[in-house]
Amino acid sequence: MILLPVPTAEAINILNLPAELASNPVFEEHAALVLAQIEALVDPDAYVLATTESHEDPSPALQVAFRFGFAFLLLASVAEFLNLKTLGEGIVKTIGLDSSATQLLTGAEIQEFKKALTTRALKALDPHLNEEGLALLAASQTTPSGRVRVALI
Repeated sequence: MILLPVPTAEAINILNLPAELASNPVFEEHAALVLAQIEALVDPDAYVLATTESHEDPSPALQVAFRFGFAFLLLASVAEFLNLKTLGEGIVKTIGLDSSATQLLTGAEIQEFKKALTTRALKALDPHLNEEGLALLAASQTTPSGRVRVALI
């Protein structure tokens, strides 16, 4: 079983996004970039295991790590491009007490969203991260003051 790249429809499902987004070509265009990013962050043996056909099925833990890591990094990669759509078609937030109004996310909100997605991806891939990946994960969990940030995901 080959784990990576995750087909767009499956990544959309993992992320609980509307199924019609699977037809948006931006996801396919960014898949190779995400694959290269994962290759740079994980141990070479784990990457080979995730990207090649083997006679044995990978462990469920390995499947979850790579599928979710890929999906989170894919959304982080395309988030700002999805937000370039016209009002109502991009990434929106609800505002107001009754949540009847929506707004596109601001540039700063998109950057925070991307950071959160990248951190979740790194946490999913944690057992397979190389030195660079571990350093990136540690940096993502540290505030500018040097204190470790604790977040529930």
